[in-house]
Amino acid sequence: GEKGVRMYYYLQGDLAYCDPQTAVVDCGGVGYQCNITANTYREICGDSRVKLYTYLHVKEDALTLYGFADEQEKQFFLLLISISGVGPKGALSVLSEMLPDVFAAAVMTGDYRQISKANGVGPKLAQRICLELKDKLAKINVPVSETQVVAAAADKAAFEDAAAILASFGYHKNDVAKALEKCTADNSQDLVRQALRMLSNV
Repeated sequence: GEKGVRMYYYLQGDLAYCDPQTAVVDCGGVGYQCNITANTYREICGDSRVKLYTYLHVKEDALTLYGFADEQEKQFFLLLISISGVGPKGALSVLSEMLPDVFAAAVMTGDYRQISKANGVGPKLAQRICLELKDKLAKINVPVSETQVVAAAADKAAFEDAAAILASFGYHKNDVAKALEKCTADNSQDLVRQALRMLSNV
């Protein structure tokens, strides 16, 4: 079965190699290759010595190390892979898409659209992530800044406004929802514009 072994808590050493997906940490002459998020890459890129909090993923045919620049990111990674349907790759892509506190704000406000922007995470899985993690995040008391919750709520309101406007044009609710999911704007006017472009192409 797949399980994570708490064998390495962190690795500290020289950064031998680094790209947006991978870091190699040289600990006393042994190079440990870790899969990393875009956030961790931004944190450590250019450093000569690093400390990565690690998770060792064990499968029948592979051992894979995942490394995180801070413990909060690792904690979220562990929470994400506890959800059925979310593997380490999916968790990594969610945490590459947004900073840990932005992710927490999205979960707390049920903003699954934000989470479904991550590679390989569809709207259904994003909704499940929100549902299952809301209570867990409340328990571990994640610091979510007010501004983020307000921004996420405003974002949600903009989507709801846009959906109402598009529905009043006679478009079907499901089509509207599908179009809005692909939109990137953050205010209702631009959302309506973007969605209309998609809907009129159908």
